[in-house]
Amino acid sequence: MIYLKSKSVNLNDVHHKVYSAIAIVAQIYEAHGSDLVITSVRDSKHGKHSLHYVGKAFDIRIWNIKVDKYVLGKELQKALGDEYDVVVEKDHIHIEYDPK
Repeated sequence: MIYLKSKSVNLNDVHHKVYSAIAIVAQIYEAHGSDLVITSVRDSKHGKHSLHYVGKAFDIRIWNIKVDKYVLGKELQKALGDEYDVVVEKDHIHIEYDPK
């Protein structure tokens, strides 16, 4: 299942590749027996040039999954491929569509 952290999570004008990534991430979470919780897309405060502001990035909750966050980050990166950057943060994972 895919959940939004709150009603304030803004999915307006999100790039279609973000939706593709969310579907892949949800499958991985499901395989680990957890629901995917999206905590931010085009909302909240991020760095000045963050891809969140142009609908090409999202953050996901990690405390609800029973696998090490770095192992999960590597698994997500492998599944998403080189078009995406997966960044493991202290309390969440940031995923952005950033083809080189």
